[in-house]
Amino acid sequence: MLVLIRPGRFGVTKIRINFFNLIAAVCSLLLVVYAWTMFLPMYEGLIQYSEVRNIIIVLSVLLLAVSSLQFYVAFRKEETKPKEQS
Repeated sequence: MLVLIRPGRFGVTKIRINFFNLIAAVCSLLLVVYAWTMFLPMYEGLIQYSEVRNIIIVLSVLLLAVSSLQFYVAFRKEETKPKEQS
């Protein structure tokens, strides 16, 4: 887990990066690219091409949704309030 510290207007913002979720999101995107560039062309010219394309479209939408959620979870911000000076 990597922690980036960035000073903000109202305090310090810590950004935590979860590498597991980051790698999982990248792998999900790679699976979408593989499905469209390698898997689907194998069915070109066959009767099942339209059915396989429809399945890949549905899977791509679901994988993109999963990938976006994983990117969101991978980068978490934690706001810390500044100490009040007396």
